[in-house]
Amino acid sequence: MTQSRRILMWALLAALAALISYFSFRGYLGPEFLINFANSLYC
Repeated sequence: MTQSRRILMWALLAALAALISYFSFRGYLGPEFLINFANSLYC
């Protein structure tokens, strides 16, 4: 495997990990979750 292919594969893997983490945080920190979390702390 050449050096350029290895760099390209790591870049694609990093982009895939960034997309997965972005969508997981976006789904986890949804508005209804934050409202329920604030209500549980307030009560």
